[in-house]
Amino acid sequence: MIKSISSIEELYQFIGLKRTPIDKGFDVFTHEETYPGTHKMVSAHRRDFYSIIFLETQQDGEMHIDQNVHSSQRDILFFQSPQHVFSFVRGESMKGFLIFFTPEILLPHVTDVVSEFSFFSTLQNNLVHLNREEKKEIITLLKFILKEKKNTKLVKYLLLSLLEKSKIIFSKQIDSVEETSEKQFVEKFKRLVENNFIEQKSVAFYAEQLNLTANYLNDKIKGYTGLNAKEHITNRILLEAKNMLIYTNMDIAEVSYTLQFSQPSYFGRFFRKHTNVTPKAYREHR
Repeated sequence: MIKSISSIEELYQFIGLKRTPIDKGFDVFTHEETYPGTHKMVSAHRRDFYSIIFLETQQDGEMHIDQNVHSSQRDILFFQSPQHVFSFVRGESMKGFLIFFTPEILLPHVTDVVSEFSFFSTLQNNLVHLNREEKKEIITLLKFILKEKKNTKLVKYLLLSLLEKSKIIFSKQIDSVEETSEKQFVEKFKRLVENNFIEQKSVAFYAEQLNLTANYLNDKIKGYTGLNAKEHITNRILLEAKNMLIYTNMDIAEVSYTLQFSQPSYFGRFFRKHTNVTPKAYREHR
C-alpha cells in the first residue's frame, strides 16, 4: 500500500525535518527553514491532513502529485488533500511558505474542506500561478499567519482568509462565470465519485444517489464537462490504479483486489482498454 502519514509530527520524522509543530493540527514555516536537514528525496506518500505550499522560487527540485510532475516553478500556490499521492526531490534553493493543517482547525465554520474549497480535490486542478498583485496579497496573508502562529484563535480566521482569497484567485483564472446550479450539481457528483469510486463503479449507483436515470446523468455531466459520468468514474479508478502501480510494491493481483475488482484478469482488461497498455507494462515503463 501507499505509505500513509497520520500526523504532522510523523511527516517531519519521515522527511528528516527536525522541527516540532506549533500544534498537533497546525504548523506554518518557510521553505528556507527546511534546510539543511530535510531529505533530498522523499518517497511517495499520502498525508491525513491538508497542505498549502507557496513557492516563490523552485530551483532544480521536483514535486510529484499523483501523475503530475512540477519543476522550476515560480509564484505558485499548491493545495494538497489526504487523497493526493505526493513525493518530491528538494531543490538546492527554494523560497516560500508551507502550511499544514487538520480539518478540525476550521470548525465550526467549515465542516467539509474539499466541498468548500474544491482546489483540494483530486478531480480539480490543484495548482495556480499568481500574478504580481495576487502574489503580493498572498504573501501578506502568509506573513501575517507566520507572525501570529501561536495565537490559535486568530490563526483560524487568517487561514480561512487565505483559503477564501485562494478561492477568488482560482475562480478568476479557471472560471470567470458566476457559479451556477449546474456547476454545483457537477461538484456534488464529483464528491460522490471521490467518496465511493472503489466500492461503486456503476453510473446507476450515482444516478440513484442524485435521483436521476443513468442516461440522464451521463448526458448532464457530459454537457458541462465534456466527459460523461462513466468516464469520470473510470478516470478516478485509473488514477488510483496508476498511483498504486507506480508508488507501491503491491503485485498486480493485490492492486486489483484493493480496487475491488473480482478478478485480476478483469482489472487487467479494464486497465488495458483505457490505457492501451497492461498494468505490468505501465509499471515497467514509468
